[in-house]
Amino acid sequence: MKLSPLQEAISTPLDKFDELPERAGVYILKNAEGNPVYVGKATSIRGRVLAHLRPRFEDPIGQTLKDQIKSADYIFTLSPLEALLLENVLIKRYRPRYNIRLKDDKSYPFIKITAEAVPRVLVTRRVEDDGSRYFGPYGNVRAARRTVKYLRRIFPIRGCTLPLAWEKKFKACIDYNIGLCKAPCVFAVTRQEYFDDVKKFELFLGGKLVKLSKVMYDEMWKASEAQEYERASKIRNEIRSLEATALKQRIAFPSQKDRDKDIVTIAREVDERDDEKSEAGRTAAAIVFQVRQGNVVGREKYILDVVSEQAVDAEILSAFIKQHYSSTEALVGHQFPQEIVIPTELGDSSEIEELLRIAATQDDEAKEAPKVSVRLVTAQSSEENRRLMKLAQDNAQLVLKEQESKGEVKKRERLRALKDIKERFDLDHLPRRIECYDISNIRGDEAVGAMTVFMDGFPDKSQYRKFKIKTVEGIDDYSMMAEMISRRFKRLSEPKNPEGGRPWAREPPDLVIIDGGRGHLNAALNRMHGDGVFGIPTIALAKKEELVFTPSRMRPIKLPRDSEALHILQHIRDQAHRFGITYHRKLRSKHVTRSKLDEIAGIGEKRKRNLLAHFGSVDAVKRAAPEEIAQVAQISEKLAKTIVAGLNS
Repeated sequence: MKLSPLQEAISTPLDKFDELPERAGVYILKNAEGNPVYVGKATSIRGRVLAHLRPRFEDPIGQTLKDQIKSADYIFTLSPLEALLLENVLIKRYRPRYNIRLKDDKSYPFIKITAEAVPRVLVTRRVEDDGSRYFGPYGNVRAARRTVKYLRRIFPIRGCTLPLAWEKKFKACIDYNIGLCKAPCVFAVTRQEYFDDVKKFELFLGGKLVKLSKVMYDEMWKASEAQEYERASKIRNEIRSLEATALKQRIAFPSQKDRDKDIVTIAREVDERDDEKSEAGRTAAAIVFQVRQGNVVGREKYILDVVSEQAVDAEILSAFIKQHYSSTEALVGHQFPQEIVIPTELGDSSEIEELLRIAATQDDEAKEAPKVSVRLVTAQSSEENRRLMKLAQDNAQLVLKEQESKGEVKKRERLRALKDIKERFDLDHLPRRIECYDISNIRGDEAVGAMTVFMDGFPDKSQYRKFKIKTVEGIDDYSMMAEMISRRFKRLSEPKNPEGGRPWAREPPDLVIIDGGRGHLNAALNRMHGDGVFGIPTIALAKKEELVFTPSRMRPIKLPRDSEALHILQHIRDQAHRFGITYHRKLRSKHVTRSKLDEIAGIGEKRKRNLLAHFGSVDAVKRAAPEEIAQVAQISEKLAKTIVAGLNS
């Protein structure tokens, strides 16, 4: 089964929820701004959506969600499985606040062995269906790089980007001299020897340690019989090194050698929280132990955002498995096991198994039978599974405690920094909300402003805003800063609870930081006062010497380099600079790539790209014959003549 492209969702406002259909499908609940806050599937869309408007009294998350619902979109599906797939796609697309989900949306690193004529190894976060082999994901990029560095000393595969094809001879690089590559670029190794190393590299990464040892022992004995004692000794040392490394991470289960499995479990907070924290959601840790040929060869850990206290473990585990194994990375880069061991029965096990079957075969309808049939089994099914589950659950608890500890340490550090800021700048209260403003332009062109927001010392990216400068021409950073400040602070007077509007703009900051010096600070303050905005503490932070300018002091303040206050000011200033420069570059790139070809009807991006790639410039296209243009762009001669006429007009 292959999921068809998403059809157009049908939208229904809150006052017409009674008219929702009683059909199976997927629904998307949206707030006043039109942003998705929850995605669900149901056999009756109307019944399930109306249930969200009648949450239990003891469910504070449900009560909060009810207050945010202003409209609902829905999409009909033909089967429960299609609804499950579509629900999962939409959760990953919209990342709604009130769904259980992976807490961060970062892509995890993989080790990639390319499908080139001379394969190379690299660490990447992008998984593509390009014929390459992917191993992972790894918990962090340092672990993946350490693994590659270690294995390249034993099996020297290239890591360069040279276009090698066993034909052209290049110059050997330093990797050859330090033993990290056998230099196929200068033919210092035969093709067979190189591909033998690639195969061993893949065997180790795939967890096939027994097979790898057998291959290397055979090589060692053959070298010994041929009286190549130095080579045999080198292979023996490599075997010992690999076995020592494997023993550090391996837990053996001899009876399970023919069965690959993943052990998946979660750990949740059990301490009581107050209502305010409960509404912010709880944290859970998920662990995936990878068992291949009877050995635990990998461990993946994830942090989950569990919104509701009422969510049971089975519900959280089900949501995690569906998201984890149906991700883009999993479809291409994951080695699917035959079994997934879980701590308890799931109500939708059959649906998940079908979802995994589709993921494991990469939605290939042309295949009559799937290559992999993944089963969900409980830990009680065997003694080995019980032992592995106990190990995984202990690890999950450790990950959760580690996460909680990191979070508490960071919170304490940021609280100290905010107190330091309060004392150094004589603020009336702790600066819980800090806003920073920066201008980006080159000689006045494509000028933009950036606003970043920190709440309680942490970035709140949902409140970051971009401003395209509209009224200032030429090089005048002060006027640009004044325009941005005016546009932001005029919105403080907006009604407190309008339908829609800009909630972020109605919240006054406890501290404003201007990226710049005294002139930028004065420009911002003059505009704020001119717009009737007073009483908001405002400072400026200048680059290079990191001097802080304040309205009440003639001389700038130079904070100590180890000051926690300086570190948090630098952090929010650097965030504003990066955010602004990214927007500025985006506008510049659009401007640079526009040409007169864009103004001619019938010339799309692909044809424009082909023409410029072939001719080199718009002027060259202008001078070309219509017949040549027609051939390059694969268009009619009539349209080619129109292009020439349009460029020469």
